[in-house]
Amino acid sequence: MAGILLESGMVLVPVACAALYVIVTSNALLTIFLIVAAVTISAGMRLRYHYSSGAQTDLVITHDHPTAQASRQRSTSRSSNEADREEHEFRQTVNDARDHCSNAGNEIVRRSGPLLSEAVTCDSTKYDMELYGSALSYDHRCFYICGQPTWILAADFDYWRIPVAFAESEKMAGISEQAKDAWKRALQQLQSLGFNTVRIRFHWGFHSPSKGQYDFSGGRDVSALLDLCEQLGILVIACIGPFIGDDVQGGGYPFWLIQRDHIRLRHLWRSNVKVWDDQFAAAEAEWYDKISSMLAGHEVVVKNSHGRGCIMAVQLENHLSARNMLGLPLALHDETRLLARMARERVLRVPLVTNNLVWPSSFLSLTTRLWTTIEKKLRAYRLIKEPYHADISGFTIRDIAKDPIDMDSIARVTRGDNSPMLALELHGSHDKDGGSYSDQIETALGQGLSAFSLPSFFKRQCLGNLDSPLRASGADIVNSAVDEDGSLSADSRSSRLVLHAARALESLLAASDPVGSRPWILRARRPAVRGISVNKLSQAAVQVRRQWEYSSTAPSLKKSLYEPEQPVGVDENNQLGIVAFVDGRELPADSERELAFLFSLADAPISRTGSSFALTGTLGPRKRGIFAANLLVAESSALEPLVLAASSKEIYARLSLTQESEAWICAEESVQSGQLFFLGECTVSGHAEVEVVSVEHAKDSKFSFVIPKPGPGVFRVSSNAGVSVTVLLVDQQALDTLVVAYRTYNRITTLSNGSTQTALATAAAWGTDGLSISGTNMVDILCPSDKSEIVVVSQQQPQLGSTKLLPNPDSDIHVTADLGQHDILWNYVVHSEQSEAITSVSGFERRTTSWDNLPWKLLPTMADLETMDEINIMSWQRDLGTFAYQAADLGFNASHVLYRCQVRLKPKHVTSRRILLQLNVRHRCTLWVNGTNMSGHQTFHVQHSRPGTVSSLVESMRNPGASAGADRWGGTFTFDVTNAMRLSSAEDEEGALNEVHIVVESFGAGTQANGNNDARTPRGLISAYWHGFNFVGEDHDDSEIHDHEHDKRTDQMRAKWEICGVDVTKMFNPYNSSGFPDETAQAGWTAAVEHPLVLPEWSTRVQLNVDAGVQWLRWQLPATKNDCQPVHLRIRGKAVVYVWVNGILLSKHRPSDSDSLVLLCGGCRGHAGSQDSVKLMMYGWIKDLDTNKNSIPIELSLVSSREGARHSKD
Repeated sequence: MAGILLESGMVLVPVACAALYVIVTSNALLTIFLIVAAVTISAGMRLRYHYSSGAQTDLVITHDHPTAQASRQRSTSRSSNEADREEHEFRQTVNDARDHCSNAGNEIVRRSGPLLSEAVTCDSTKYDMELYGSALSYDHRCFYICGQPTWILAADFDYWRIPVAFAESEKMAGISEQAKDAWKRALQQLQSLGFNTVRIRFHWGFHSPSKGQYDFSGGRDVSALLDLCEQLGILVIACIGPFIGDDVQGGGYPFWLIQRDHIRLRHLWRSNVKVWDDQFAAAEAEWYDKISSMLAGHEVVVKNSHGRGCIMAVQLENHLSARNMLGLPLALHDETRLLARMARERVLRVPLVTNNLVWPSSFLSLTTRLWTTIEKKLRAYRLIKEPYHADISGFTIRDIAKDPIDMDSIARVTRGDNSPMLALELHGSHDKDGGSYSDQIETALGQGLSAFSLPSFFKRQCLGNLDSPLRASGADIVNSAVDEDGSLSADSRSSRLVLHAARALESLLAASDPVGSRPWILRARRPAVRGISVNKLSQAAVQVRRQWEYSSTAPSLKKSLYEPEQPVGVDENNQLGIVAFVDGRELPADSERELAFLFSLADAPISRTGSSFALTGTLGPRKRGIFAANLLVAESSALEPLVLAASSKEIYARLSLTQESEAWICAEESVQSGQLFFLGECTVSGHAEVEVVSVEHAKDSKFSFVIPKPGPGVFRVSSNAGVSVTVLLVDQQALDTLVVAYRTYNRITTLSNGSTQTALATAAAWGTDGLSISGTNMVDILCPSDKSEIVVVSQQQPQLGSTKLLPNPDSDIHVTADLGQHDILWNYVVHSEQSEAITSVSGFERRTTSWDNLPWKLLPTMADLETMDEINIMSWQRDLGTFAYQAADLGFNASHVLYRCQVRLKPKHVTSRRILLQLNVRHRCTLWVNGTNMSGHQTFHVQHSRPGTVSSLVESMRNPGASAGADRWGGTFTFDVTNAMRLSSAEDEEGALNEVHIVVESFGAGTQANGNNDARTPRGLISAYWHGFNFVGEDHDDSEIHDHEHDKRTDQMRAKWEICGVDVTKMFNPYNSSGFPDETAQAGWTAAVEHPLVLPEWSTRVQLNVDAGVQWLRWQLPATKNDCQPVHLRIRGKAVVYVWVNGILLSKHRPSDSDSLVLLCGGCRGHAGSQDSVKLMMYGWIKDLDTNKNSIPIELSLVSSREGARHSKD
């Protein structure tokens, strides 16, 4: 289906009316007409579906001849008299607007070649599994990297939100190395939290400030970023867009493309109506050319100096196939085809994925299911062609802990019978009382979701002007687990434990099926658990999954969720693991903590409850747990493996010490109690107090119950064959800081027996935040904040990556206070400089923006253009107060646009007791009249309805300034400026000059998301009207335009409007400007007086004189001994405050009663330079003045410790 609402209405409404008439009148003639009409309409819709997109295989771009360009240029040379000068300024503004909005370089895209829809099919762009399957393959269960089943546990990493990468490399020496260091810190922290993958969204606008200009150097060096991921062993999902999400301004499109209103962004002609645009397709091809050249050679199917590349999938677009309010798909037939074809032509060899659908609305809604059924019928009759699918159809999930997914429903829609379930956006709850990220992760894994990415796990710093209007306004509050300075929350620590516990059982869980999904007949020599249940909990609260038997060299690619499988047997040397996800949140708060875990053995007697034996245990602080059964210890060993038959104790990390031994990290009994049930007779040694009970059970087999006693400690369980596992029981503090070094995907080796090396970890450490440990046993400390004891678990002595890590002088290197002495424990301490309070700053200076020194240019209204014969002189109904050009037409896409109006008034001009100025702005304006602050007005509405619904459309039409979607042109606000206006004496021939200055703050361009064509919604000052005076009878020629019934027409003509701002298309970084042309001025600064507050660190109270206009502050931060020490600036006051550090626009404070906390430097993310220069821009409204004062107090203070920062936030 074409998915166009207008077309659907034109088709369905007449047919429905005719059908109703036939039923009522039974008119045979009309019946024949209806049949003919239906046939004609069906044929038309078929043609529309096949040919509406107009996509071509060859997009040939040519340029006009220079003489043709010259013929279209208008001469701007005029005489030097006053009238001609003003005319020249008007013409210059018009030409500037045409330069920004016209076709850059006068490109012409010629349509040639056969139809793309005929040339590209699903098979022609399909991932070549036969050629590259040994490196990367997949089935409906999971991905396989080098034959190993692998979790894809990802978090979004926006490299363009790191401040140092945001800097201008041409102005800062060594920016490339600083960017790499900041990226490395962030990626190491992500890795230490248990993630093995990042989803990187490549921002088109960030790399392309102007047409034809692309920058991939310094903080934009994409190839260096991918090299870093390969060095660290982190997989990458590359989202190359061009649309990357609704959280960024313009959806990620560059400003130069947004400004060209003759190009249909995302092929949107109107909201929810798409018409193919060859010029937009050509622009997409240009971006794919540039970004693909950066990605080439970094794919996981390619071997390089780091072993293998890191990119395991390429995401095309984002939410492209969203549906409109009637359930119709919005995408044109060839949109995804074109992107897939361009990706394959540019030699991107990994699987292509899309993120089109949202759970549950895209899967279970009535309209979606209805249109899906209709489309199937139309395809059956060949009225429409088969839809195009990428290799893997990803989807979005919102709060899975609250609304668990139905895997069967998703699989049927996403073709999950031969590709894994891939949630490219697994969102947490937007409610403060909603589910935590640890709940989201654990629920997703329990549901069988083996690949997902968390978009907001790491806080997305509101850097510069990158954010969408909703985020820039501060209305979109997203709960994040990790703060922008790298500090961890309790949720992030809990999430880390969940990820570690899941990765410890990756070999069992990554390729698994729900127990009961298919027949299972065990014929094994050893007894094996086949089922798990927990008393006091419902069946839904215990999700049990069973390992799938696979070949590491040739994983099955055709196992379907819907095709019946043969019963799976197990040979005598193998058995399938079982994992239970237990959710105890439904238990009453006053219920007993201890639970009974009931296990049933295959081919063994069962009790009346259906179990063969039971273990007791409790759930940890998060009231959930992941428990394993049939777990083989050192399964790659040639010896008889040690088998953990069942366990009620969580295993948070599994370390491979040798081929015959492992180490497990578990919680001590006061944190999470439980028991271990081993198959066979075992011996236990160590200093921990442990009770061992031997029992006999099925098949004359012996079992060993291992029951730990309270307290930390270490014990070793050994089998008679010589295979052993060392169990470390640690306290909650150790678990909160636990980091694990996993064997990365590009370091998997083949053992001597021919099997591949298991993906077990090689080392672990705990003791303080900021720890990092790599697969090569390199232990480092990212952000040392205090002196702490570090414990490392490793078979070999670890390497120290930092001079701040030293052997503990107070203890033997193998002795720890809690765990005693053991040869795999290594004891170190962190030596770091203590955080010091910043009590003073230097160079505290202040200045004020001079209105007269700004580069103003005339801004014509519609009335002005009529005098220039630009508009039909007869159009009296035209809105003459509306400006002919918007700010974006002149390249003013920064946060602020400035306007000035000059009016000369005499007493005879005044026609009313009040003089009013009516303004329509987007989004927030501040008004000064003759140097007097008149406060301002904000026109912005946060959409509460779900996007793409009828209610969202109605809401946006009712409320001007909608945050997304249609924005009706209402929202005018009238200011009474009578007392501030000046009138000349009767004898004064010129009249008194009145100057009005308006500062308009825009929250950013729309995002083009959810079918909304809102990226070009007007911003800045849209219209302005004067009321209360006119110029009738003046000695100027109004003969052409004067109408006695429309006196306000003359008012608009004699009011001279001007505009100024920053043309972002001429900037190195188009997102790093406040819009004030003097933001980089070095003149006019004078020493300012500090007014300290009673605080331990530097602070001052600034009195903001609102009548003085826009004011600026700056100072130098002193160097700290600890370069990782985070330094925050706390801002309190009802004013607009912008904050720069070293020329980087870091944050914006909105007028409110709450404080803003801005990270200036330090933390795990680094900072932009060694000499930190801070600059602030401030202005406010007169209505926010302090009582009985003529200024707004703004309190500024520095917070130089994490504890202080958290206290400030609270």
